[in-house]
Amino acid sequence: MSEAEEHAVLFVRTWAETVLRQIERVDEAREKFHLDSRNYERMEDWSPTEEDVGRAFRALWAEEHTLVWAAHQLEQWRIRLGQLRKRDGVSRDRKLASLRNALEHLVEADFQDGYAVPKEGRGASGSGRGKGRGLASLPDGRLEIAIDGPAVFDMLDTDEVERVALRQVQAIEEELEQDAVERYLSLMEAFPE
Repeated sequence: MSEAEEHAVLFVRTWAETVLRQIERVDEAREKFHLDSRNYERMEDWSPTEEDVGRAFRALWAEEHTLVWAAHQLEQWRIRLGQLRKRDGVSRDRKLASLRNALEHLVEADFQDGYAVPKEGRGASGSGRGKGRGLASLPDGRLEIAIDGPAVFDMLDTDEVERVALRQVQAIEEELEQDAVERYLSLMEAFPE
């Protein structure tokens, strides 16, 4: 295995494991946000404050954003490893790419009615400096700021992201196990009893 391939394996494994940890963090943050939101509506003495709900929302937003970034890194390194191994079967997830680009370019957005929308001149046609790489590349051409559904930013299914990451971790562990067996057998042949 070349040094480039060794590093690609390292980073595929790194980002796959990170995705799995990050999914747990997203699930925990989502549960806390929903629990705080429900309990806030009760308006009891023990209910969380509006600031507590806001803090839980911000934590969930950041955890989901971090998951998108980790999933994107995993995809990039999977593609690189496939190229190094001369395998064509690794394709890009267009939805993930659009969401990652939208989040990267969110600072360039306008905000209307709870959505981040492209600024004038950066519409769905992809015109303007962003050339459709940001918000305009999303299915609705906008990103809802509220986080209500089970999908990450209402776009990515965490179960599917988790399946991809688990497959990568398992495949690499199987490769490493096979490599260890082959090294052991070659040592046994080199030093017979």
